[in-house]
Amino acid sequence: MSPLSQQLSAALQDFAGHPRVLVALDFDGTLSPLVDRPQDARPLPESAELVEQLGQLAGVFTAVISGRNLQSLSEVYPEPLPAIRIGSHGAERLVPEQFAGGWSDASLSLEQTQLLGILTDRLQAIADRHENVNLEFKPSATVLHVRQASPESAQTAMSEALESLQELKGVKLMSGKAVLEASVLNVHKGEALAWLRRTLNVQSVLFVGDDVTDENGFKVLTENDLGVKVGSGPTAATQRINSPFEVPDLLKSLISMRD
Repeated sequence: MSPLSQQLSAALQDFAGHPRVLVALDFDGTLSPLVDRPQDARPLPESAELVEQLGQLAGVFTAVISGRNLQSLSEVYPEPLPAIRIGSHGAERLVPEQFAGGWSDASLSLEQTQLLGILTDRLQAIADRHENVNLEFKPSATVLHVRQASPESAQTAMSEALESLQELKGVKLMSGKAVLEASVLNVHKGEALAWLRRTLNVQSVLFVGDDVTDENGFKVLTENDLGVKVGSGPTAATQRINSPFEVPDLLKSLISMRD
């Protein structure tokens, strides 16, 4: 018997009944348990295998929508990766060739490039002052990671970063679980999901995510869609599971319903 709640199973059954659907999942905290070092993350083997199986079913598209840049995602996700991969919260989008005409990764303007350099220098100075505070570099953003720092250092570094960057016009700040991302592009996962819906011409979208940044994705879902929050905390998703270790049960149930 599926460990999923009756309410979630019923919602999943409704979703599975649509002929053409998109199943989109966040990576860190959803397909992969959260780890101290981002480079150590890996999807649960069963979850990765089930995503591959889902993608082979008629009428089903699968996608990973991550805050990671696509290069970082390829380094932690074993082959085969899903054909549709959204990185940097939507700033990078990789889709099969037949759907690629509607998107090209935007090049930064000179002003944006200079702004990215300024915010990176400020975040680097903060990271240098605090032990176990690190930076992650993306094509259009820099991310402050504090998961490995002591609680006091983490809180201080985050506060300093917010204070230092808030005055910079054109910088979008996104707080997540032990991270602060500063981007010079105004993109988010909701925008990417809406784009995928149009591009793939699907009738319904299932989005599964765990972090604050995934809320932008949940907020664009319609009554025909299904949002599933992984873990605790307030959410716009209509359904919830407890941890990444329940994602395989969700995917197995969906495969069974589609079959």
